[in-house]
Amino acid sequence: MPHDLKELGVRKAIMAPLSPTPCAEISDDELVSISVRDLNRQLKMRGLTRDQIVRMKQSVDSQDRGYAASCRIKRIEQKDELETEKSQEWHDMEAMQEENTRIRDEIEALRSKYDALKRFAMMKSIPLPAELEMLP
Repeated sequence: MPHDLKELGVRKAIMAPLSPTPCAEISDDELVSISVRDLNRQLKMRGLTRDQIVRMKQSVDSQDRGYAASCRIKRIEQKDELETEKSQEWHDMEAMQEENTRIRDEIEALRSKYDALKRFAMMKSIPLPAELEMLP
């Protein structure tokens, strides 16, 4: 186990922080999450030069722009997916409406044939079964 901790320490030493922070006490996560007012206060209290402060703030701005860009890409992809889904739903709805119209037309044609057969049966005095006479 102690060997693993040494290896972890070596890995940390090899991996440089994302931001060019002159003071190691402020991590990248803290830089992004801290308010501007608190950041300014902490940077002044640490006695950093104006150039160091500007570099640190530029790093935060870069991270914010990267986050905004990734959010924008996700939003565009989601919008495209939703538009595709909407288009498919619209197509499905139109197909169902066409099928509904076709079935209604088929029912109307069958009703018309039934009425013609019923009139023919009455005209020729052909008795109809009771269940057929009850139909409208």
